[in-house]
Amino acid sequence: MQTKRKALGKGLGALIRNTEKTGDNYIICPIGEISPSSVQPRKDFNEQQLQELSDSIKEKGIIEPLLVRRTGIGYELIAGERRLRASKLAGLKEVPIIVRDATEGESLELAIIENIQREDLNAIEEAEAYKNLMERFGLSQDEAAKKVGKERATVANYLRLLKLSPEIKDELKKGTISMGHAKVLLSLDGTASQRDLCKKIIQKGLSVRETEQTIKSSIKSEKKDIGSDNKKTSDLKSVENEIRDIFGTKVSIKDKKGTGRFEIEFYSYEELERILEMMRNIKG
Repeated sequence: MQTKRKALGKGLGALIRNTEKTGDNYIICPIGEISPSSVQPRKDFNEQQLQELSDSIKEKGIIEPLLVRRTGIGYELIAGERRLRASKLAGLKEVPIIVRDATEGESLELAIIENIQREDLNAIEEAEAYKNLMERFGLSQDEAAKKVGKERATVANYLRLLKLSPEIKDELKKGTISMGHAKVLLSLDGTASQRDLCKKIIQKGLSVRETEQTIKSSIKSEKKDIGSDNKKTSDLKSVENEIRDIFGTKVSIKDKKGTGRFEIEFYSYEELERILEMMRNIKG
């Protein structure tokens, strides 16, 4: 590729000053010679935000160069995934880049740091990025934390989120529950209990404090039930768990010396329809 140094034209003049502050030199590169990062920690990109960034680029240009490293056939992106995608969306043929000599490990570190500093990662993406950094390069939590400028406890708290069920992770990614909610859910034993409470959080719009109170109230209620019913037998508990796993929601069995009832909870009409459809299939 024949690189060429030149002024960036209307809307990109600020780049010259900004680049000088970093001590790096930028060049103009055909956009087709830049491949996406193989270690990009960010997975989800909001289409509306990308379109807004693309519109801004059309009007004002790219205010900050992309950070890349050389490969055998061009360049691999280190930082600036959103800017690259938005530039393609805007129809740009060329973009400003800063070339950095970096290993794969350094590229991952830089990508994580850039996304964290920009607050571009959701909590699960950030957790997976820390895990990836540790596994790829054999780092401890403390070593990984130092590399990205975080406290070890912060990294540990993010890594705990990976223990959540896929359904709860999805809600965290979408922002329907917060990291505070997720921490409270992790205090519950069993994915079914966590999933049930997560549904209540979303349906009732519970705050983190209200979620904590719900757990405390539930614990008190369970202790009361144990005192009045002299505990459920292990066989009934096993049946209760089996039915809960079948329907994917909380199930309670009320036993009175061989007679009783069981209750199936639902938290939306959509969930009720799903349970009803399962029953229809059993009947059929």
